[in-house]
Amino acid sequence: METGLVPSCPLTRVRLREAKLKARDRLVFGVPVKRFPFAPGGELVCFVPGQVFGFVRWRGDGYGTQTWRLVVCQAADTGTEMTKIPGVEPAAALLLHAFGKTRVVRALTMIDGLKNQHELPDIAPEYWRHLHLCIEQNIEPDAYDATGFKALRLAQELRSGL
Repeated sequence: METGLVPSCPLTRVRLREAKLKARDRLVFGVPVKRFPFAPGGELVCFVPGQVFGFVRWRGDGYGTQTWRLVVCQAADTGTEMTKIPGVEPAAALLLHAFGKTRVVRALTMIDGLKNQHELPDIAPEYWRHLHLCIEQNIEPDAYDATGFKALRLAQELRSGL
């Protein structure tokens, strides 16, 4: 995945593809502002800048699963540093990336737990990064505390204003 500045583009687009035994992409959470049919069995979903969403990409062949990844990202904002992610155009801020069956299943389990207590798109981007690190290190994450992350964001804004 490459990083760089995002060209001027109002919406972040995600290609979700479905082809029997070859590809299955699905949105895990996030509410697209627009949906378009894309090729047979696929769709293009669009998000406004700043919107957080998650999706799963599965690829397989006659021998079974070849790749399985879960991505949580924030839609691109013009002129900000973003990451090129397969299936996402032009780019997005990568918050969580789980690759491989074990990590994807663990990430989906964590997301299901969060879904019972919070609105997933409202969770602070910093917490998604925390979950990413916990999945990579195979450790249990801290519980999500919305007030703590609001205070952290306020402190960062105050510090940057000095």
